[in-house]
Formats: sequence, C-alpha cells, structure tokens
Amino acid sequence: MNFHILNGDSLSQQFPKEISGEKIIFRECLVDGPVKSDSEDDFWNQRRKFIEAEFQEANYDSYSKAEILKISEIPEDSKVHFWFEEDLFCQVNFWKACTLLPPSIQSAFLVMPGSNSPYSFAHLSNENLISQWENAVELNSEDLELFQSLWKSFQNSDPEEALQSASNFEEIFSFLIPAIKAWKEMIPNENSEGLPKEELKKIHQELQTENFGPVFREFHRRLPIYGLGDTQVLKLWQSI
Repeated sequence: MNFHILNGDSLSQQFPKEISGEKIIFRECLVDGPVKSDSEDDFWNQRRKFIEAEFQEANYDSYSKAEILKISEIPEDSKVHFWFEEDLFCQVNFWKACTLLPPSIQSAFLVMPGSNSPYSFAHLSNENLISQWENAVELNSEDLELFQSLWKSFQNSDPEEALQSASNFEEIFSFLIPAIKAWKEMIPNENSEGLPKEELKKIHQELQTENFGPVFREFHRRLPIYGLGDTQVLKLWQSI
C-alpha cells in the first residue's frame, strides 16, 4: 500500500490522479506557537489551545490532530512518500511527521518540488509532480533519525544542535542548513527582534504603506525560505 503524507490541502487538490495511494494531510503550522512539551498528550493539548485561540479553529482534534496521527497507524508493509518543500515552515512539519512514522516502516521517500520551485509545489504541472515523485529520495533509518532529532532540537529551541546534526548530511540534504539558519535568525536576541520582524520594519520604511497586501508580497519575495503564510506574517506585522 502506498501512503502520501502531504504538506497541505492545496497539494491534495492538485495531486496527480495517476499516482495511487492513500493521502494524509499534515494540517499544522508548527513553526508558529508552542511546541515544547512533557508528553505527546501535552503537546497536542498545547497545539489545540494555540490554534483555537489564533485561528478560531473549533475542531482541531478532528480536523488536524486526527488526520496527522494517521501517520502512526500506517501498516508496516507500506511505502510512504513525504511531500514537503524546502522552506522552514514545511521542514518543521516534516520533522514532526517523521517522529510519528512507525519504526516498522522499511520504505520511505522524500518528494520535493525541485530546484526550479524549491518553496512551492503549487507552481508545478501535473507532469512535474509525477516526475518529482518518480525521482524521490529514498530515506534510510539514519536519515529518519536525523529528521527526528531535528524535531527534538526545534522543540528545545536549539538551532546550534540542529546545525551540528545536519552538517553531516549537507551533501544529501542541502536544503537543511539554509532552513536551520533561517530558524536561528528568526529567534530574537539583544540586538534584533529576529530577521522576519527586522525585514518587515525595512519593508514598512521603504513602502510607506499600512496596506498589508503589498507588504506580505514583498516579505514573501525577500524571505521565501520561511514559507510563512499571510496569517503568520500579519501577526508579525501587527506586533511592530
């Protein structure tokens, strides 16, 4: 049985009919909000409270959590394809998804959009999506352990540990170091409120507008590696 873990509903809607298998949609934005927890139950409770408060989402457990936890129920003889992009938003979700994969799974692959559109599947044609699937990177147990460790580092707000872990895999997964560096630059310190906020300040000064539309488009043009949606950027915009 083939399983496809997709990075969102948009990809599900454009998913090629020629590719067979069960789809699981990772409906989360783990780059935003609390992730540190003492247990899995605590983690999901924190996410539910955050999503309900931030997005007025009343059915988190059934719409997001239950869908994501289908990953842990994938049968052991299955072939699993993770469909995630290179941006930080997508990568953090992917790292968490890897922690939910049953250890008995022997066949796992990573499908990415490719160098012409590293941060978006949306720009790919049906033929391109099929081609990326056919050329997916097979993940061995060491690869999966890496991604699982990156999730733990993210939970612990430790980008330095993540950079050290990823450095040995740079040749295979070249997208990891840029994504982790973007995460590191996102964290506020005594000299900065974090790169996304600092860039928004520059955009505001340059565009001289209170209209969020052009601000968001310019932010996305300058910092596509974050993969932040309009909701996340708007929250940052309002905070400055």
